[in-house]
Amino acid sequence: MAARRRNAKKAAPKKAAAKSKAPKAKKAKAVKEPKEINPGPPVEVVLSIVTGIMLLAAVVLVDYAAGKSFGEGTLFADSYSAGE
Repeated sequence: MAARRRNAKKAAPKKAAAKSKAPKAKKAKAVKEPKEINPGPPVEVVLSIVTGIMLLAAVVLVDYAAGKSFGEGTLFADSYSAGE
């Protein structure tokens, strides 16, 4: 039992349909106000903050290395000498 195929409907020619209808008037687009762009902080401010964070991290890492290797430093000096 084969399925029956449906006959495709023939589309009316588009040219004949377009001639019978009047062209549509285009609506005027509403003028949009430009959005206010609020820029972020300047590049100099961002770089100074990043530099400060990197300097702080460098001081902590140097103190960590001094505490672990030599038993000196301000933050990590006592934590490694107690384990021995």
